[in-house]
Amino acid sequence: MSVVLVFFIVSAAAYFLIHWYKIFLCGIRLPGPWSVPCLGNVQFIAKLKPEKLLYAIHSCHEKYGQSFRLWLGPQLWVFLHSPQETRDALNDATLKRADSFQMLNVFIGNGLLISEGKDWELHRKALGPAFHPNILNGFTHTIIQHVNILVDRLRDLDSKSIEVSEYLFPCLMDTIIDTSMGKNLETQNNLNHSYTHAFHRTRELLFERMVNPLLFPDLVYNNTQRSKDLAKYINIIHDLMDSVIKERQEFLEQEGKHTELAVRKQRCLLDTLLTATIEQKPLSLKEIRDEVNTFVFAGVDTTTAAMCFVLYCLGKYPQEQQKVLDEIYSIRRESSDSFPNTSDLNKLEYLDMFIRECLRLYTIVPMTGRQTTKTTKIGGRTYPPGVTLWINMYGLCHDSQLYEEPFKFKPTRFNRLEYQRLPKFAYIPFSGGPHVCIGRKYALMIMKIMCVRILETFELTLTHPNEKLILMSQMTLKSKTGINIIFKAR
Repeated sequence: MSVVLVFFIVSAAAYFLIHWYKIFLCGIRLPGPWSVPCLGNVQFIAKLKPEKLLYAIHSCHEKYGQSFRLWLGPQLWVFLHSPQETRDALNDATLKRADSFQMLNVFIGNGLLISEGKDWELHRKALGPAFHPNILNGFTHTIIQHVNILVDRLRDLDSKSIEVSEYLFPCLMDTIIDTSMGKNLETQNNLNHSYTHAFHRTRELLFERMVNPLLFPDLVYNNTQRSKDLAKYINIIHDLMDSVIKERQEFLEQEGKHTELAVRKQRCLLDTLLTATIEQKPLSLKEIRDEVNTFVFAGVDTTTAAMCFVLYCLGKYPQEQQKVLDEIYSIRRESSDSFPNTSDLNKLEYLDMFIRECLRLYTIVPMTGRQTTKTTKIGGRTYPPGVTLWINMYGLCHDSQLYEEPFKFKPTRFNRLEYQRLPKFAYIPFSGGPHVCIGRKYALMIMKIMCVRILETFELTLTHPNEKLILMSQMTLKSKTGINIIFKAR
């Protein structure tokens, strides 16, 4: 018995050493901070608070060059930087999502954000029709309705300074759930809605685990109070989503029997999911819920953060605010009574450049991760299986070799001539390659409508911005951003 045990121990050790030795050889060829044997860059990571992550990674890039490595114990993390490396990584079908992303599966299951391979391909294809331009264009009226409620709430403030995220979040929550699921939660009129609170706490608890290596092991995390709290809030979200799905399913069944109902409700993402088939089989309730939760989770957070920074930049740069407003007035004079319609939004070229520059300077999704599953060549360097590759989108957006004065706000860098000079994959606010965000046009449409309605009604002024808190909110998904704005009626 002891001989068999020794054999298995020796075999396991040999396998580990052979497997890890290739990773070790790869790691020592890359520049990076000094590391402690077995513990890795513990001296670096132990001091790295989430709000300082972007600064620390940017500093490492400047010190070590385009790509550098960190050791998390025996795990090798490589931070890619160049557009070529980014292109190769995002287009490599053999790479899978980084392990830390799989921690989201308790909330979004096997949704598009973390699914892989054939599952991802089939679901992406099934969801494609939901984002057809004809479907998106039909959302304009619904979006304007929710933004008008926001405008009325801001008007009632009578030029009082506010934390802007507290007003944007419920507006975007209502907008995205209404257009994606055909259900108006009316959270703008009920700020204590149980779903809103559960959503806030879920994303905070998930992010806390994703950036804390001590909470990575399930055996550790599942025995913490955090895990119990997370399960409670996720159950609240799942119960609501299940009821909305069943309600919409019943509506579609009635619509099939009474065709006059077809004109009463706009098509939405949920309709596509309820009528889609994959390999001649309809999606299960869980599959539908996973995709809906993925869309809401990814859409609400990122669009709220993006709009916070767009309004921040409008208030911080009054001359730019006036340029955007002048363009809005110009297009309105040439438009119909339904302003802003889809055609109007497409004509707002300076607003488009302004938003693009906000997404560059305040990189809403600063990094995304992939993991090698086989020997892979990225940017001319070969990586063995088991290496985590981090695509540094923040670093790309702040590289002085790609952008002149990268920390300066300059929308004109996105005019057609300047933008065409950028290397491909140097600017990817919605990721890139096959996994590019499926809802990118939808998000930009919402943001443009919000900018138009707010700027037509208010002059925006900042009040003592807390730059430290703003940076912290960018990295930690804090509900409060530190962006305080006065909305003065025009």
